[in-house]
Amino acid sequence: MKPATRNLLILGVCIVALGGVLAALMLTGGTTEASTTASSSQDIALLNREEAEVASIEVTNTNGVFTIVPSEEQPEDSAAGTSSAVLSSESTESASAVSSESEPEIHFTIQELEGLPQDSYAVKTAAQGGWQLFATKKIGTVSNLTDFGLSTPQATVKVTFKNGDTYGYEIGNASVEDSTAYYVRGQTGEDIYVASVPMAYLQDKTGFLSRQVLDFSSLKADAAAPFRKLVLSGTAVAEPITLQQGEGTLYLMTEPKRMEADSETVTSLTDLLSYLTAGGVEALHPDADALREYGLENPANVVQMTTADGTEYTLKAGAEKDGNRMVMLDGVDIVYRIMDDSLIPWTSLTEPFDVQSKVLLTRNVEAVQTLSIELDSSETYRWNVTRTKDEEKPTDDTTYYNYTVADASGTTKDYTAFTNLYQVLTSETVLEDAGDTEPTGTPLFRAVVEYYDGALTNTLEFYPDGERNCVVVLDDVVRGSVPRGDIDTLQEALEGAVQ
Repeated sequence: MKPATRNLLILGVCIVALGGVLAALMLTGGTTEASTTASSSQDIALLNREEAEVASIEVTNTNGVFTIVPSEEQPEDSAAGTSSAVLSSESTESASAVSSESEPEIHFTIQELEGLPQDSYAVKTAAQGGWQLFATKKIGTVSNLTDFGLSTPQATVKVTFKNGDTYGYEIGNASVEDSTAYYVRGQTGEDIYVASVPMAYLQDKTGFLSRQVLDFSSLKADAAAPFRKLVLSGTAVAEPITLQQGEGTLYLMTEPKRMEADSETVTSLTDLLSYLTAGGVEALHPDADALREYGLENPANVVQMTTADGTEYTLKAGAEKDGNRMVMLDGVDIVYRIMDDSLIPWTSLTEPFDVQSKVLLTRNVEAVQTLSIELDSSETYRWNVTRTKDEEKPTDDTTYYNYTVADASGTTKDYTAFTNLYQVLTSETVLEDAGDTEPTGTPLFRAVVEYYDGALTNTLEFYPDGERNCVVVLDDVVRGSVPRGDIDTLQEALEGAVQ
């Protein structure tokens, strides 16, 4: 063969070879290194079944055993109230009405926690390890399982499927390359892999319990007030205190005294009880000895709740431990830990005075029809208020009035001075509990207020209590104590109104 011909053949072979390499590079993304990387990053399917195939997932670890099983309904997420299980059921029914062909949602529950509130998200996440397990790396067989924590595994998992198939694997130490993954080995194989597993498989079953103790937020949204009635009692409470829902969001204290409740105090209480979350679970299924230890045999604080829908619940707070109170809800066999400070809107209410309204007269001056005042039962003053409709102002939504005031003799008095006197009366608030003090003798100051529109008459009296204080009585009910200097302030306002 001539040299020129041989050279042409060699050149042709080189061109063909280069074309093949170029084609291979184009098919693999441009570099052979990228091909190697893509191959090593692919997960290895150790278990890849369908969610609907799972019959049970049994997990054994150093804390004990728990079993995840399918459930027809989602477990209750809250110990009391409207849980996401109800909301999920409603949404599922709604979705079914829209499309009857959609797959029904599969729920899971912890068999050993049946009947107790569970964190449905945590359970569902843990269940996924029962039908899918993907490894990121294959270690292979090793001579020393101890190095990987598999001579005594942290946990063993046994999955049983509805067709009778089973799959088991062991979980060892955290991977030295990836602390979020663990060494795993199938119970029927020798190879070790690196895979991510549900952290719940290494923990106690109590980790699946919901921390949501109370959730009446939906009732609070649908009603003016979430509770019809609240009864406070317990060893720390002097005597049971009953709060009854009044108009709108207002509450009345009906026992042991009947009077308005302080709106801010009750709002803080109802807000707390509407949505109460625990910091953790202290004990499950406590026996009599445990209840005594946690101070729940004779709890310091008890609140009986009747919700807006008529359901009754009882919550108890017992002993303090490391800044937490031990709390139980009747009918739920769990002792919760809740920060002591967060329960103050409830546990600080130990006397009727803590709950009652400190304000005495609450009606506006525009509602007053007559005002009578007696000083030491010797001097009497009276004002009669006349109101006439103001024809010059629009009355589509509100009726406006013009006001005049006269004394008992019919002499017209300054309405502004009268208004100032009444405002001083309405600014009076009790500062301290009068305790068991009962009024004696005659009042130093007595005011009787009658109102327009058929409202009940108020009688406000100030009785001497030693040299410095006065016991205040409103409508025959002792409301508390005020400094005796308040009488001087009232008398000054009275002098301005009688001139």
